[in-house]
Amino acid sequence: MRQLLILIFCIGCSCLQAQTFSWTDSLSGAIVYLHIDKSEFKNHKHRSSSKFEIKESSEKYYQEIISTFQKAIRKYPTRIIEENVKQVYIYDQFDKNGAMMGTYIGRHGFFFTPTYEQGILDTLALEKVIHHEISHRLHIFNMKLFDFGAWKKNNGLKYGDIKSYDRRFNPELYSKGFLHEYAVTNKLEDFTSFAEHIFMKDSEFWEAVNTNEKLYKKFELTCDFYESLDPKMNKEYFLELNQITLSNKH
Repeated sequence: MRQLLILIFCIGCSCLQAQTFSWTDSLSGAIVYLHIDKSEFKNHKHRSSSKFEIKESSEKYYQEIISTFQKAIRKYPTRIIEENVKQVYIYDQFDKNGAMMGTYIGRHGFFFTPTYEQGILDTLALEKVIHHEISHRLHIFNMKLFDFGAWKKNNGLKYGDIKSYDRRFNPELYSKGFLHEYAVTNKLEDFTSFAEHIFMKDSEFWEAVNTNEKLYKKFELTCDFYESLDPKMNKEYFLELNQITLSNKH
């Protein structure tokens, strides 16, 4: 609560002085930018390509945005965030077509976009995209720890058989080892379709994992990967984190 009161005070000061506003996580050191002053914008390190067109979030959402980010990263061991999440930008839009929800661009850092329902911040959607992009970074930089051979044995389709950005759960794909159409695009998005959900209490995801053998095996392999990064993040950790009990009939 004290941190949030300080945050609100800083936001007020930031608006009055029209300066860059950023928040630094006290444990991991991750820096989150919500506003960059015009005088600094052109030269700021996040200007990575001509595809960017920034629309910043309103100050009234800053508290919830920061609280959601903090909640998400507290689910990882501090060391994991210290080593992998350094620069973060959270804007209502960061690409010209406004279609991207999040991305990771090497040295420039992470970009996340909040969504709103009738003026209310969708905190669950924001947290999901945070886990999605962090998992990309962890997966790409630690690929040797991921058992892709065992993972691929659960695929009933070849990657690329479906080319779609549809991330809605699709029960017709469960028996083929996929959660949705976007997961069939490539192995990175397939892995991330699990990684973004094991940190959250999404009943539809956990029901799918609990009732489909291929999905359950991919869930276990996802947990194995995280456990290889830090022994704390094993299967039991994720089940306890979300207060989930699986039938274990697989």
